[in-house]
Amino acid sequence: MKLSHAQISFKSSGTPVADYFSDVYFLDAHGCAETDYVFIEQNDLVNRWSQFELSDSPSQNVFVIAETGFGSGLNFFQTLHHYSQLLAQGKSLPRLHFLSTEKFPMTVADLQQSIAVYAHLSQWVDELVAQYPMALAGCHRMHLCNGLVTLDLWLGDIHDTLPQWLNEHNGLVDAWFLDGFAPSRNPDMWNEALFTQLARLSKPNGTLATFTAAGLVKRGLVKAGYSLTKTKGFRYKREMIRATFTDESARVPTQQAHSMPYYARPAQPSLQHVTILGGGIAAGCLAYILSQHDIKVTIHCQDSALAQGASGNDLGGFYPQLNAQASTASQVHAGSFVYARRFYDELLANGAEFGHSWCGVLQVAFNDKVQARQQNLIDKQLWPESLIQGINANQAAQLAQVDLPYPALLIQQGGWISPPQLVKSLFTLAQQTGHCKVITQSTLRADDILRITNDPSQAIIYATGADSAQLPIPPLPYRLVRGQVERAPATPQSAALQTVLCHKGYFTPAVDGVHALGSTYVKDDVNCEYRDSEAQLNLAMHQNSLQECAWIQAMPQPNSGRAAIRCSTPDHLPLVGAVPDVHQQLLDFNQLYQAKPAHTYPQAQNVKGQYVLTGLGSRGLTTAPLMAQLLVSQLLGQPLPVTQPVANALNPNRFLIRDGIRRLDYLARFAAIDPQ
Repeated sequence: MKLSHAQISFKSSGTPVADYFSDVYFLDAHGCAETDYVFIEQNDLVNRWSQFELSDSPSQNVFVIAETGFGSGLNFFQTLHHYSQLLAQGKSLPRLHFLSTEKFPMTVADLQQSIAVYAHLSQWVDELVAQYPMALAGCHRMHLCNGLVTLDLWLGDIHDTLPQWLNEHNGLVDAWFLDGFAPSRNPDMWNEALFTQLARLSKPNGTLATFTAAGLVKRGLVKAGYSLTKTKGFRYKREMIRATFTDESARVPTQQAHSMPYYARPAQPSLQHVTILGGGIAAGCLAYILSQHDIKVTIHCQDSALAQGASGNDLGGFYPQLNAQASTASQVHAGSFVYARRFYDELLANGAEFGHSWCGVLQVAFNDKVQARQQNLIDKQLWPESLIQGINANQAAQLAQVDLPYPALLIQQGGWISPPQLVKSLFTLAQQTGHCKVITQSTLRADDILRITNDPSQAIIYATGADSAQLPIPPLPYRLVRGQVERAPATPQSAALQTVLCHKGYFTPAVDGVHALGSTYVKDDVNCEYRDSEAQLNLAMHQNSLQECAWIQAMPQPNSGRAAIRCSTPDHLPLVGAVPDVHQQLLDFNQLYQAKPAHTYPQAQNVKGQYVLTGLGSRGLTTAPLMAQLLVSQLLGQPLPVTQPVANALNPNRFLIRDGIRRLDYLARFAAIDPQ
């Protein structure tokens, strides 16, 4: 999961050189001109953007560029330069979605130094640097140019990343920048596997341009279904390649090899209006993101005000749940956390107001067993230190500013957030676009649902948290858990605390003289009354875990707090995607145990126009933004911000599929459901 940064040296001219490949990232003083000639002009981008026919369906108004080596970002920055020039001329343009890959990402300092010679790009460099990702494998989604441009920077080997790009439709990419170090310097990239992926992902008549004219590249592209045009190379280079994807039959075997039809993520290409049921963080993230895409949103919240469920707790810790293995769950939490932090910073930059502090989170090694587990995580070196790092007891105490005689894991980018204030800010920003309407004390009748789902321009999303189990949809395996959080007045000793502490529970710094501490975990209890008995359990949990800390032992018994019901799942991952037609899928996939090739099964049938985002458990602050991005991207038929295995692991029908593979009775999970 952790990647190595590129080792860069600079020529006297300022041009960056990749030491590993012994090759320059761009020509001395001609980098922008080379990008313009090779990629912008040969793909005819300026004309294609200017002549783009905008649709009434916002999901159709997107132009996708894919690049095979991000490097210094020069191609991306120069593309933004041309795009922004057209915007300044008053042109009505499609949104731009830029996909790029990089195995050895530059450090921020090297990237800034590399582009410093091109002053006209500084605006875009600064905007990217503010959200530049850590060296963590996977997709890093960033938004620039007032949200009109999305950059998905996929970090990792290109032969690992490109196969993870989900293509459920007739192609994904409008134009390719086939970049990267020369074939003679980087033979591992330029091979048949690359050309096969280009064919899998290209739209019909999609274009491609590359600086090279090597024979293996020409032959590979022709075999992959491209028609080549001989073109003069840049400056002193005799020839380069320009190509158009014309033979769609070349990608059929590749599509099948990547197809898992039972985990399909259907889009609604004519989508214009989404109805969301819910009033918490999942609904808020969805409303904000959809409104940014010019999709109309109507919120139906059954409560008298927003954020009355699990999103109503005063304060919540913000940090990922990681372990020493790169499990799917760890990947979900790591990717969600880094995206959520970027997302919240974007909200704040856009005027959102919500209580928060990026004060860091200390996961305290309060006994030998926990210390051994944390040491194993440190020793594996799976995660970048900018995400999580081990520190000793002295360092922990210095950061916390209280007596803390334990080593810990430090999550420096974490902290605490006020969930209700965050939720209200999300809805406020969504409403300010003019695309979002919020209706409280409101539910939908059966005929309302039927009317909405019969219209292909509309969809319903259930972001209903603990109420999900009561929805009139096919059964999904929810787990409802009561959690009580305390509002504990700070003492003179505890008021000094400067970081969030986590062990068996969490303990926040004092905000307005009050700590938040919790939480209890009571399965299958949906009573939300405050209980003194659980307050005693909460304080005892902290005191038992931090036995050597006199300041926590001196804390008085809390006498106020809040209980809420969390909605989780058996595997503790959210449910994100289309509501499955359970009975039809049970018929279609009743032979999964025979282990036939995945692509031989039919496409999963789902309930028309209905989707779900729920099951966030106690991790909504961390997971909700990326999960909402995933669902919106699916609905709009646009590139997904997660790998295919992660998308599959979040699909609402995954338990049905797993039960089918194991020859288990899915409906037996639900005693109230008649299998007939």
